[in-house]
Amino acid sequence: MGKQLNNVEKNGEKLQEVTYVGLETECAHSLKVEGAVPRADTPFLYLTVFMIQIPILLSGAHTVWTSPIIPTIISNDAKINPLSQPATTVDISMIAGIPHLAALAGTLTLPKLSDVLGRKRFLQLMILNVLLGSILLTFSTSVTMIIISKCIIGIFLSGSFAIVPIYITELCEDHNRAKFGCFLGLFHQIGHFYSFIIGPLFSYKVFNLFITFLTVPFLVFFIFFPESPVYLFSKGRKDECRTALNRLRSNKTTNEINRDIEILEANVKSKQNTKSNVTIFTLFKTKETRIGLLLAILPLAVQHLSGVAVIMSFLAPFFNSAGTSVSGHKVAVIVSIVKISSFIFTSSVVERVGRKRMLLFSSVGTGIPLFFLGCFFYLKHVNSPLIHQFQWLPIVLMLSYVLMNSMGLGPIPMAIMHEIFTPENRAAAGSFIMTVVGLIVLSLTSSYPIVAATIGTHWAVWLFSFSCFAGSILIYKFLPETKGKSLKEIQEILHNF
Repeated sequence: MGKQLNNVEKNGEKLQEVTYVGLETECAHSLKVEGAVPRADTPFLYLTVFMIQIPILLSGAHTVWTSPIIPTIISNDAKINPLSQPATTVDISMIAGIPHLAALAGTLTLPKLSDVLGRKRFLQLMILNVLLGSILLTFSTSVTMIIISKCIIGIFLSGSFAIVPIYITELCEDHNRAKFGCFLGLFHQIGHFYSFIIGPLFSYKVFNLFITFLTVPFLVFFIFFPESPVYLFSKGRKDECRTALNRLRSNKTTNEINRDIEILEANVKSKQNTKSNVTIFTLFKTKETRIGLLLAILPLAVQHLSGVAVIMSFLAPFFNSAGTSVSGHKVAVIVSIVKISSFIFTSSVVERVGRKRMLLFSSVGTGIPLFFLGCFFYLKHVNSPLIHQFQWLPIVLMLSYVLMNSMGLGPIPMAIMHEIFTPENRAAAGSFIMTVVGLIVLSLTSSYPIVAATIGTHWAVWLFSFSCFAGSILIYKFLPETKGKSLKEIQEILHNF
């Protein structure tokens, strides 16, 4: 934990309850300055945050890549299928699942490089490798090459996905941290929308080239954006740190910038004074981190057990199997628009409503349409004549599912994960949590095609619904509210849990 100062006079202002936070957390996460009025966010800060979302957008585009591609690679038409023969159910399962396993390796091994290379150079290196993997994917003509290409992309996108939140929080202050943090989920959904729009309109190669082109503006223009001020200061590059802060917070006075630099200095000293070498194994030595791991995994597990990764990855074939009058690709686009709108709304109200309340509302609201969607698939499975009277029902239920999911389960779990750990524990905790979540996603995406073909889509959807209801009970009983609480207050909650 950081150092606290009380009743310190500085330039005629009284500072109270200053808790310093280390390098790998947000800038002055627990700083409370009596009477201080936050400055408006500068256009350059917005531009920087938008630019750093390109890796997230890429991740979203590749997450749902299978949805528009599956109909192409299972087709018997050699003119549209790049493979020598149509892909089988097992092939689809491997294409959907194995890259998630590779992404786990990226999550566990690559993020530490950002402490050596810097956030900026690390992200540039990651996206350069994504570019190379995307080119290989574009010209793949076999299932094996597709899997290898997707694994390369998954490894380096997962590495960048782990660092983008750190980079953003190191640019931010208390008053804008949650807002810009929700941009991660928003741009991930925009990536979904991009693939859903482009995929059905173009051939396999052209579609992949469109995704590949997303890497170009990042590699070209991110050169002109600043390194993280926190990283610069930690490496003794104080002049560059001041320059970066002046660009990002150009509406602040010199005294205010000086105060920000003093906070960074305290953060870095606190980090350097932390003697313990935290690893995944040492996380289990204290009650706070053990409870924190369980509480951070809980909403993330409910998020994915609600089926969001599976349904979004297989959205087009999922709806084609429902037999509705609207094509799966059109439904995918509509769903994506609803998700983007919902994420924007959630990011604007989460600080007022509270994390726990929105998660409860979202988990219950997500489970209800899933239950009835499972009923529809069951009626279709038994060839009930009733389904002809309710061809519109799957679309309404899916839109309800997406809307409810995006009101809490979608954007909030990642924000909670970044809030409940101390600076020295955050990197190791994040690696462990994302490994657990990655294994959940891997098992779901790889098993879904086989489960749906074996026992029916309705059982898979009912299991997703049950997970939502069970998750809502666990969230209500165990998850504490973190709205408006400092890191110190959250740690006290975990200690007394």
